[in-house]
Amino acid sequence: MTMFGTILLIDDNSQDNFIHKCVIEDAKAASEVIEFVYAEDALKYLKQAGRPKIDVVFVDINMPRMNGWEFVEAFDELYPELTADTRIVMVSGSINPADRKKAEQNTSISAYLSKPLTKQALEHVYVLRNLPPSPTADTL
Repeated sequence: MTMFGTILLIDDNSQDNFIHKCVIEDAKAASEVIEFVYAEDALKYLKQAGRPKIDVVFVDINMPRMNGWEFVEAFDELYPELTADTRIVMVSGSINPADRKKAEQNTSISAYLSKPLTKQALEHVYVLRNLPPSPTADTL
C-alpha cells in the first residue's frame, strides 16, 4: 500500500538522500520521491505551477546555504495553497538535544526523526499525516 503520493527529500548529503529514497521505495511508501541537495532549490520547486501535491517534506537540519530551520521559515511564508496539507519532518543526525526541543516546539514541524530514515519511521509519519496538525512536533 502506498502511504504517500509525493515525498520531497532535502539533504546536502547525497548518500543520505540515496539511502532514504531506497527505504521509501523498498517500503513502497510513495508514488514519487523528489530529491534536493539544497533547500533553496526545493523552495523554487515548491513555487512551480503544475507540480504534484507534496505530502511530506523530509528535511535535514545542518545544510550549507540554507539550513533546515531557515527552510521551515521560508516554507511558512509560501502561499497556503502551495503548502496545504504538506507535513514537514526534520530528519537529522544531530545529537544536540536543543535541536530536538526546537523542532518539538515548532508548530510547522510534524515530527523530528533521527537518521537514518526507517520503514517504522515512515509508518509513524503516515499516522501523523492523517491526524490534524498538532501544536507541537512528535519525535521518534
